[in-house]
Amino acid sequence: MFNLRMSFASIAMGALACAPSAHAGFFIPKGTTMVMFTASPDEENYELAYGFDRRLSGSLGVTRVKEDGDSAPWRNVAMAQFSYLLHRQPTTDGIFNAYVWAGPIATRLESVNSMGAASALVKHSPPEPAVPAPDNKTRVGAQGGLWVDFETRLIYTRLKLHSFKTQDWRRNEVVAQAMLAPYKADYEDIASWGGVQVKRVSGDKTEITPYVRFFQRRWWIDAGVSVDRTHRDNFFFNVSYTF
Repeated sequence: MFNLRMSFASIAMGALACAPSAHAGFFIPKGTTMVMFTASPDEENYELAYGFDRRLSGSLGVTRVKEDGDSAPWRNVAMAQFSYLLHRQPTTDGIFNAYVWAGPIATRLESVNSMGAASALVKHSPPEPAVPAPDNKTRVGAQGGLWVDFETRLIYTRLKLHSFKTQDWRRNEVVAQAMLAPYKADYEDIASWGGVQVKRVSGDKTEITPYVRFFQRRWWIDAGVSVDRTHRDNFFFNVSYTF
């Protein structure tokens, strides 16, 4: 059973990241395709990824972020990237992974009152006429990051560093997660974890989000609610499927 869990660990570790900022970074095993959708009041992620071999995977995705409150415009970020497995170390009862990734991005601001799929998660005032963003030209740049995690059948820990940069925009993210499983699930059973994510984005206050994860062999679902004063009641969910 542990060998089966080990093969699944490299897929399941991606989930998670799955709170906000689930996009970009996790490694996809060889021959595996993954689709993922994540939504919160200030971030949405859509991603398609594929594992080319045991060390190299690639993905295409779109991220939408809102960085300055409900009245700020959404920023669309289209990206392509390659992820590379730096190190994988099996232990007595778990596995340690370290990855890096990088790729090009193109960003553009939407109209101030454009609404996305996660708009239902936020309480809005009656809509006002759309106002053009100050500068909605498309800009190109790059993104990259580092990801390390450790997983057993009972615990999961992760640290992610992620940076985006264009000529007129920069965003740095630091995400730390810790989760605990209430029971040791078999590979074919539905497993569950509960834990907390701490996220820091440049120019923003630290966000603290308790959340739960349910997953099986090919899918997982994450959901959580932030509890810090700035982001209180921000709800997020993530749905991922591999095939």
